[in-house]
Amino acid sequence: MSAHFDVNEISFFGLDEWSVAVCAWRGCCIEVFSRAEHSVADCLSALEGTGLSVGRDARHPFASARLKALAACITPERFGGHGKAALERIAEWEALHDTRAPLAHGQIKASRQGVTIRHRSFDGKIETRHPPMQLSRIEMLDTLAALEAAQTRLHHQLGQIKALAAKAKVEPCAPSKPGPRSSPG
Repeated sequence: MSAHFDVNEISFFGLDEWSVAVCAWRGCCIEVFSRAEHSVADCLSALEGTGLSVGRDARHPFASARLKALAACITPERFGGHGKAALERIAEWEALHDTRAPLAHGQIKASRQGVTIRHRSFDGKIETRHPPMQLSRIEMLDTLAALEAAQTRLHHQLGQIKALAAKAKVEPCAPSKPGPRSSPG
């Protein structure tokens, strides 16, 4: 399900129902990450369907690993010149992807000026308390706009890759020839 909010309808710049606006903003950000992850998964499936090896990380539980698997799969192919552009879009998205964890898992508190996000991460052994992130209302809108723009560019570029991959003829792997000392069977 994709849900889009009109921030103007929920009084983003008024003080009435500000906590609802903050929740809607966070939900919009998470929705954009979800759309990007679906674009990556769809592209990996399309590439795999053509016979390209997508690598074992194509099904990794972490979105960042799947993104790296997609980049690794695209790197050796040219895709009519779209491969380079796709790698640029993937790098652009990776740079923004770091905001996902605080937005998805951080504790967000609304203030009159915007929000404060406190995020803790765990690597299996150590807990890391990251410095609080403060975003003004304008920065919140800028963050969402940057995420949406990068996700849209990624989606469109991966659409080009899928279309070109579908047209390409991937040669099936040739059966291996027996070695000079092997017996015919």
